[in-house]
Amino acid sequence: MYKLRLVIADKDQVYIDNVTGFIYSKYKNKFYIKSFTNEKSLYEHIDETDRIDILLITPSFYKEEIDLKKVVAPIILSTGILPKEIKDFEIVSKYQTGTNLVNNILNIFSERSNFSIHTKEGSNDTKIVTFFSPVGGAGTSTLAAATAFQCVQSQMNTFYLNFEGLSSTRAFFNSVDNGQNLSSILFFLKEKSKNLSLKIETGRLIDDATGVHYFLPPENSFDLKDMAVDEMERLIDEMKAMAYYDVIIADISSELSDTNILLMQKSDCIFYVLSYDRVSKFKFEEMLKAFEFLNKRKGLDFINKGEVILNKCTGINLEALDNVTLGEKTVFAKIPYISGMEASDAHYLANSENPIANAANKIIYKLK
Repeated sequence: MYKLRLVIADKDQVYIDNVTGFIYSKYKNKFYIKSFTNEKSLYEHIDETDRIDILLITPSFYKEEIDLKKVVAPIILSTGILPKEIKDFEIVSKYQTGTNLVNNILNIFSERSNFSIHTKEGSNDTKIVTFFSPVGGAGTSTLAAATAFQCVQSQMNTFYLNFEGLSSTRAFFNSVDNGQNLSSILFFLKEKSKNLSLKIETGRLIDDATGVHYFLPPENSFDLKDMAVDEMERLIDEMKAMAYYDVIIADISSELSDTNILLMQKSDCIFYVLSYDRVSKFKFEEMLKAFEFLNKRKGLDFINKGEVILNKCTGINLEALDNVTLGEKTVFAKIPYISGMEASDAHYLANSENPIANAANKIIYKLK
């Protein structure tokens, strides 16, 4: 794996030691670091080297004569108002968390570099699990989030990927760290920029309570509607190639759009979530007709890789739903109706002793 050549210069030796120590402890496989507190030594190194991927310096080290043709991403570490006019450098805050600092400089590098580097993070065989419902309000997002929570508790590296038209991500996940939203990833895809894996790594957030990785929702839902099929394919393929995640939980909207169909095609397993009511029954039947069409026209088999989950089940006798089948498979799981708001509460879903978590653990058992 290629290591990024990072040069950092600051006259504050303690700061240099803290930053380099943090990077080596958390990102030792990603960076090769040279640090300087002396201007002459820094300039000599720049003159002698053939390329620097990231040059991270305080304003006191800046001069216009620095040969930036050798530098992919020149960055100033700023503490506030800059004492002089600085050209051709990006600017980041010197005093921020180590994680945010690294994410910021990697993000700048990913946007300024015109060559690809290999950024495989692990050796996992990533599985894609998609949650889909032909009807809104079935509890699809709640079950997808609960499954993500339980996957982490089962020691699985997990990414929750929300592609709903109107995202519910913030209802389940929260992070104190700053992060880019999904729109920045979508724009990166649209521009066909290189080093997408770095962009993913710097854009993702980690839920404080559970450790699930996720993206913030896009700026607006129209950004997601503009996503092309080839862009969806590149995003999924890149996330799998990173080999870091055991499972990616995809939560998609209730429509058979081209991007949703592509994601379902790439999924290892699909869970179709239905509310325990007659409307769901008829919508499910229409969905099966669409699947039959896709199978005949495009050879896509969404039946054999799918399972049906009935949610919000009550004591009312709905025999038609009791007999729902998917191909030759009967209902995979039934979740009773849960009154009140607790069914969508993140703390409740993260608790393994509730009906939704029981269904999620049944899903995890199938994945293993």
